[in-house]
Amino acid sequence: MEGATMKTNKVFGVSNEKVESYIQREEVDDRFLEGLNSNKHIVVYGASKQGKTALTNRHMEPSEFIRVDCAPNSTSLDLFKSILRQENIEFEIGRTDEKSSEFGGKIGAKAKVKIPLIAEAEFGGEGEGKGGEKMSKTYKNVDFNLSLAQDISEILKKAGSNKRIILENFHYLDEEVQKSLAFDLRIFEDHHILFIVLGIWREKNRLSQFNGDLLDRMIEVPVEPWKKEDFLKVLRGGEPLLNVDFSTIEDQMVESAFDSIGVFQELAKYACFDAGVEETQQEKMVTLSATNLNNAEAQKLEDYSSRHIRCLESFIEQKAKTSDKTPLYLAYYFVKGVFESTFDDITKGFKRKEVQELIKKDHHRPDDVRPSDMGYFLHDIVKTQVKKNIIPPIFDYDRSTRTLKIIDSTFYFFIKHCNKEELVEELEAPEI
Repeated sequence: MEGATMKTNKVFGVSNEKVESYIQREEVDDRFLEGLNSNKHIVVYGASKQGKTALTNRHMEPSEFIRVDCAPNSTSLDLFKSILRQENIEFEIGRTDEKSSEFGGKIGAKAKVKIPLIAEAEFGGEGEGKGGEKMSKTYKNVDFNLSLAQDISEILKKAGSNKRIILENFHYLDEEVQKSLAFDLRIFEDHHILFIVLGIWREKNRLSQFNGDLLDRMIEVPVEPWKKEDFLKVLRGGEPLLNVDFSTIEDQMVESAFDSIGVFQELAKYACFDAGVEETQQEKMVTLSATNLNNAEAQKLEDYSSRHIRCLESFIEQKAKTSDKTPLYLAYYFVKGVFESTFDDITKGFKRKEVQELIKKDHHRPDDVRPSDMGYFLHDIVKTQVKKNIIPPIFDYDRSTRTLKIIDSTFYFFIKHCNKEELVEELEAPEI
């Protein structure tokens, strides 16, 4: 094969940069493009490593957006300041009132913002532009409150900004901050400042649950499900770029990926590596074998196991009791119940009552596991994981369907291939 040489990790794998085997899916890409052409916010959601960031990278140039990474301790003010900095808008904060607002933001973030005025023509000697004329910008300082969406909108408009604003990892934010931003988005839309929210969840209308006004003001783009034909198109797109053939193992790859494009891409990459394919093969085509795939699966199981075991250990860890009564240790009994469930039950998720039954099955005080305890456990399950640095979260509770779901797409691969009995035995049981 003659032609350009391409590195394997540029064709297959999970990356923040574009991979050459990306495929467009009509129901996903067309909907996203519809959102870009509308005057509406866009919400892209789905489990981790299912192509949310890749979707934005595919259809938008860096000059068309401002990307803001959300962190667990980020406030609305932090995000707004990042937006202004990335647009090279200068500001000087004076006094910040630390009093919290009703929705978790800050009030009184007074700042002087340098706003450009209409450019004025200046006349000089020859060589300074057409007819010796050059343009100069003048500025004036204007007082704004950087914690208010209204003021941020005015600043961006005065600065001539028309970029989309991408909020990456929206799910990391404290729920009160998410609620605050849901109301801010309504204000931004009035000023034609449009956002793209990327979040790890599987329920529809997550933001409109916080603010019903958003219901018809957003376009939602779920990146799941991935179909078998989608996975095969990924392989067909990447094979000629590396001069390889996946045909003998493609069915096993699809089955092993458990509907996760991230896992599938990694298996493709490591199967190539195992076959010695680091870049485009110029001499002859390489046919990938079952041995290559098995070794790739073993490599990814090792990678995912180290992370997921650490996360599970952190999730079930509970502070020592501070009273005479032994804690309920709900997280431990929940994880134990999940690993003792069938794979089919795990993939479909658990209704609230089923979660309670899982926990009570082997619990040391089953009669004390009350509905109120379940409410606290389920409603705070993402917040608990983020606080324990389980990023991305593994579990999420969908309040609209009252179902607990796995939202880390690599967890299915891990739980299918690991020794579940051995793992449960190794988890630190509570001292009762």
